[in-house]
Amino acid sequence: MEIGVAVGRIEWTTLEDDLKAWQQAGLTAIECDYPSLVENPVRVLDRWAQMFRDAGIRFWAVHAPFGGQHNLAHPEEKVRRRAVEYHKFVMERTARVGAGILVIHPASAPRTERERGWDWLRESLDELLPFAEELGLTLAVENMLPEAAIGADPAELSGFLAAYFSPHLRLCFDTGHAHIAGNVYLWLESVAPSIATYHLADNDKSRDLHLPPGYGTVPWDLLAPVLQQADIPLIVEAYRWQNSSWLQFRQETEAVITGRAVVVEVGGRKAFARCWRCGRLLVLSAANEILCGCE
Repeated sequence: MEIGVAVGRIEWTTLEDDLKAWQQAGLTAIECDYPSLVENPVRVLDRWAQMFRDAGIRFWAVHAPFGGQHNLAHPEEKVRRRAVEYHKFVMERTARVGAGILVIHPASAPRTERERGWDWLRESLDELLPFAEELGLTLAVENMLPEAAIGADPAELSGFLAAYFSPHLRLCFDTGHAHIAGNVYLWLESVAPSIATYHLADNDKSRDLHLPPGYGTVPWDLLAPVLQQADIPLIVEAYRWQNSSWLQFRQETEAVITGRAVVVEVGGRKAFARCWRCGRLLVLSAANEILCGCE
């Protein structure tokens, strides 16, 4: 099992130290938001690509802009056209830095225009997909929160993408979004073959809190069999609880997915156990020792 992490930015001044920390923590893949790629010259991106290769860490994906002027399903054609052109620019930068996936969004269409929203998104994808194929990129369309007019149902979104019959257009499955929008377990089972990348995150089913796995109410025990079979890095898009080390962040995530996080049952209800002193998950080590953040 490979664990990766989504970070907000790649910073030139700290990248060497960051790569060492990710490497020592056993993280194998990184996703970052797009601004770092468009704010730096191409020569810097070339250097970053080499630094990632030297560290043995994959620059796995880039998170594209969405909403507002970047809305690929905007009702105004002029705005939509500009969004497509900007996405092309981000795609070129994504390929230059060595990443293979650009996470894009169905974005937001007015709820009264739901069906036309799919048509507007289709128009944008009709232009973006051939460009992605030319660059060797995969466009991974992320399932959205329930307030979005389109894209909140991962099964519906997966079916929409399947009509293109292209390996360069697939799904980014966000567990946090799916948990809020409906039954994350049933959706994951149904769309697993179409997933190009993951956003693993937890929440309380009311807000997109970006908690690490095990710190909310996502039923990880039900998701685990699918996640354990994944042949791609599991990208965690979450805050580090109490600013934990990257190593502890990875170890806790692995423990939750592999069943090594300690579970207690009270009154017929199960929950992950957490240390009352440090507040972190209790994890069973390979030596059958119970570990937390106190160590």
